Amino acid sequence: MTKVPFKPSLLAGLVAAISLPLQTQAAGFRIPEISTVGTATANALVANTDELGALAYNPAGMAFHDKDGLVAGLTYLSYDLSVDPAGGTKTDSDGKKNFVIPNFYYMAKSQGKMTAGLAINSPFGLETSWPQGTFPTFSGSLAPFEPEQSTIEMLNINPNLAYQIDATSSIAFGLDLYYLNKLVFNTQSINIDGRGAGLGWNLAYLKKHGKWSFGASYRSRVKVEVNGFFDATAISQPATTAKTSIEFPDLFQAGVAYQATDKLALEFDIDYTGWSSFDSFSITTPNGNSELTKSTNNWDNALAYRLGAIYRLSPATQLLFGYSLDQKAQPDDYFSARIPDADRQLFSIGMTHDMGGWTLEAAFMHVATDDRTINSSVSYLAKASGGDRDPNGTDAYNGTYESSVNLLSVGVSTRF
Repeated sequence: MTKVPFKPSLLAGLVAAISLPLQTQAAGFRIPEISTVGTATANALVANTDELGALAYNPAGMAFHDKDGLVAGLTYLSYDLSVDPAGGTKTDSDGKKNFVIPNFYYMAKSQGKMTAGLAINSPFGLETSWPQGTFPTFSGSLAPFEPEQSTIEMLNINPNLAYQIDATSSIAFGLDLYYLNKLVFNTQSINIDGRGAGLGWNLAYLKKHGKWSFGASYRSRVKVEVNGFFDATAISQPATTAKTSIEFPDLFQAGVAYQATDKLALEFDIDYTGWSSFDSFSITTPNGNSELTKSTNNWDNALAYRLGAIYRLSPATQLLFGYSLDQKAQPDDYFSARIPDADRQLFSIGMTHDMGGWTLEAAFMHVATDDRTINSSVSYLAKASGGDRDPNGTDAYNGTYESSVNLLSVGVSTRF
């Protein structure tokens, strides 16, 4: 691609229209389903000392397993999104609707009190794409800035070490390498894409006392430096390189599990996502010396309440159930149509079956998302005429948004 000089005014309009960040089926753009057993229990596993599928949620659990272990799975996610915009026609997002998300965990026991593990999963992501003309306010000179495709694809590579404090408690420490493979925020006429990586850390604790166990897990914020291209050649403007950074939120989960009977185990977790890290989004020139634009988002921190149950149907077979209530992260004052956020409930069911050496795991989850109606009195045309093309929280996005998500997960696990 030919390198040509930037035109900051055009880029400012683009990024304001892009208005990071994305949102998906959990609060913000988080995908908390990082194992098949986790999907089956609505992600209520942070205090679980028995399931290999719980290790991705709380690596301190490695100390409670006496053999090496391996977990691998795939989650098929189907996502539907539509908007009935004010003054327009009800329209479905025409972006990619089906996704396959991998998860992997390997645990290696040592002769002493240390255990090493490696997790690979995808905790953030998804996509939307609005056809041209979906939002009537974007017309005339504003048409090039109407949102189109929004994509984020990433992997977390997460090595951990667990230390057994005593027979009933353990701690773990690890690193989180976020590799952002694909970041796309297009308008109808302008393309912007990039990729990058960032490093964070995680700390976990697990305590078992009789029929009770308590677990907690914290993952730090991760700042990813992104380098990519800005292409406005479709409207006879230059294409060039650009630079930005994205700060993924910190995550905290705490829970308590109770072995109610020989066959039934229950767990309740509270899950916190620090979305306030997404207060603004800035693009600069490649050398970082000049800020070209800054978009304000002001997302709220969000809580989720998770309840999981595991019932041993037979020595080889378990049934799993889960329910979760997730809060939205995006306030009305900064609402964006790029995969709209809303409160949601998660309903899940699953099973595990020991086939002799290998355990087969399966889960299904339905995410019931509340419809969200935006009726802002802030005029986008008035803002744009004053030079501010940021549509967040304005009447440009007025309308009713509907979405639903279904997940089907399959996996295997083994101890050796």
